[in-house]
Amino acid sequence: RGFMKHETSERLYTEGAHILTTFFVTVPLSLTGAICQTLIIYAFSELAGQFLPTVLGWTLLLFFFFDAIFSSVAAVAADGQQAQTLATLFLVIFMLFNGLMVNRATAPEYLRWFFELSPTNYAMQAIVIPMARDAGPAGHGYTEMLGNQAGEDSKGIVIILAMNVVLRILQTLGLKFLNQPQK
Repeated sequence: RGFMKHETSERLYTEGAHILTTFFVTVPLSLTGAICQTLIIYAFSELAGQFLPTVLGWTLLLFFFFDAIFSSVAAVAADGQQAQTLATLFLVIFMLFNGLMVNRATAPEYLRWFFELSPTNYAMQAIVIPMARDAGPAGHGYTEMLGNQAGEDSKGIVIILAMNVVLRILQTLGLKFLNQPQK
């Protein structure tokens, strides 16, 4: 980012051009790695093939969300250490409120609103509920224990896509207006 800030201050290109090149070069490479990693893990899991599209789809949706959040944090932070600290905060919150570690059934009432915003919660529900249906009564009991709510897939997709748009706008604004190089 430091080189980019100096080069944009010299008007060699704009922050938008930097974001576009990153999106069309770095993201596809990372996406390819994420797809390969997901397929390898799925193969080792020995789950039925019918669940692969669901698992892969939600994994890739989360990939784009976390890419957006980490890019936004990197754009806003003054240095790498601050970026890592801020990114860890968001990562921990979304990992805690994924519906498995802390779930709706066990969370205190004043923290339950986190589940409405947690992309990992929507992904976990969308993946676990079909698998639980396939597992019969034991699977149904498991999803009830976790407090999973069926029928929230579309809502989750809309929320994640909206968060992606907002985070990309914040990334652009952060790159453009924050942490200007000292001349």
